Amino acid sequence: MNYTKLFINLDRSPERREKFDETWTRITATDGNDLDNHPILRRMVSYWNMNPKEHRAKCACFLSHYRTLEYIVGLQLNHVIVCEDDAIQMNELPPPEALGHYFCYLGGYFTHRRMNDGHLKDPDDFPISKQGLNPLDRSQYRILMMMAYYIPSWKVAEQILSWLDSCVRLRAMDCLLFGLPYPVNYYYPALFVEDTCETTIHTRGRAKHPNTHYCLQ
Repeated sequence: MNYTKLFINLDRSPERREKFDETWTRITATDGNDLDNHPILRRMVSYWNMNPKEHRAKCACFLSHYRTLEYIVGLQLNHVIVCEDDAIQMNELPPPEALGHYFCYLGGYFTHRRMNDGHLKDPDDFPISKQGLNPLDRSQYRILMMMAYYIPSWKVAEQILSWLDSCVRLRAMDCLLFGLPYPVNYYYPALFVEDTCETTIHTRGRAKHPNTHYCLQ
């Protein structure tokens, strides 16, 4: 399988690198502790309503994924799998053509379109998903988390970067990509789930984790 596989990892989290073998390339994550006076701190909408430590971590997460997209464009990489370092592969990767020609989620969890309604809990509320590639119906649903996703070509990464640059105010990357003016897909069942290790973003920790059905459990 002709994939380029990238994982995002903080310098201060060396223990998380152990599960990634030589087929993966490490991308150094941006550390929120290093963002003194960075303009993103005020550009991100949570500047006024979030714990400052979490706000900085959220900004750092955004920059980590932004810089990963820059890396993809700079090296003109195609068929790219991107994972955060708490992702665990659960299913075999299909051929690249099975993941489509647009941004594709490979893990995460479904929420209602209106985020205040929370994540999907009732099985009857979940979208009917076929095995393999599915279009995300953004008129009803979101997928949250940037744990694992597929970028089919560097030109797609370039389009996403250009759109991100046009956004006056920023949100967490998973929330912002809901408005991406290009098709968004997801692969079912999810190829990756989240490890139960301690989060490096939320001070409160996370009690539930997404499974291969894009459901928090």
